[in-house]
Amino acid sequence: IFQTAGVDFGILGVKERCCGSVLLRMGDRASFENICKLNIDQFNELGIKKLVTSCAGCLKTIREDYAKVGKMNFQVQHTIEFIIELIKQGKLKFTKEVPLTVTYHDPCHLGRHAGVFDAPRELLSLLPGVKLVEMERNRENSRCCGAGGGLKSGYPDMQNQISQKRVADALATGATELVSACPFCYQGLQIGIQ
Repeated sequence: IFQTAGVDFGILGVKERCCGSVLLRMGDRASFENICKLNIDQFNELGIKKLVTSCAGCLKTIREDYAKVGKMNFQVQHTIEFIIELIKQGKLKFTKEVPLTVTYHDPCHLGRHAGVFDAPRELLSLLPGVKLVEMERNRENSRCCGAGGGLKSGYPDMQNQISQKRVADALATGATELVSACPFCYQGLQIGIQ
């Protein structure tokens, strides 16, 4: 997508560290701050203007929690926010119709924690042929998938039950596709689907 839009970008590959979100959520503040400082220094040294992440947990952590530990010389955006900018700048165009009825699951870290509710819906509305139907519990009142914050690792049975409830919410809409903007939610919802 970035190449198609002509974006000048880089990927850290093996030099990329975890953002430390799970460490922070599970109470290991010292380890989190260590990773946080290393990442802030690395990102600032790169001279980037914008850091784009597809992970809702990383977005919330880097955008909000890192700012409490050190100064960042760049803006942090979720991939969806960045893609919408590219569309509005005319760098990306959707020409093929995709006839799908979808329902959108709001990730906790992206929605309630980072306040990003409209961008995913806006992006879906820009896709020709896509019809969005909302689940009864959405936005601030969205039901969690149970996969983030260490819950899936620590309490897999509980996560499975939570996920099954969310999948039932999606099925009740009549949508053929359940979409989200978080890799943790993707994994968690797959467990509920299975």
